[in-house]
Amino acid sequence: MNLRGREHDIEMASTNEGARRKELINGGGKGQVPCLRIEDSSGEVTWLYESDDILRYIEKIKLAS
Repeated sequence: MNLRGREHDIEMASTNEGARRKELINGGGKGQVPCLRIEDSSGEVTWLYESDDILRYIEKIKLAS
């Protein structure tokens, strides 16, 4: 995804697939979508589930660019 001229690696995946659904539940604790999995430069992973939280995060990225 391109935000303000910078590329961000955002992968869309179906949670209907068994392996993806397991990853979603095992990693974030919920099978809820939408979901944004964020991995920082140190490898720490954060999961966002609420649409408003996801939009705020994307806006934060845009402002930081």
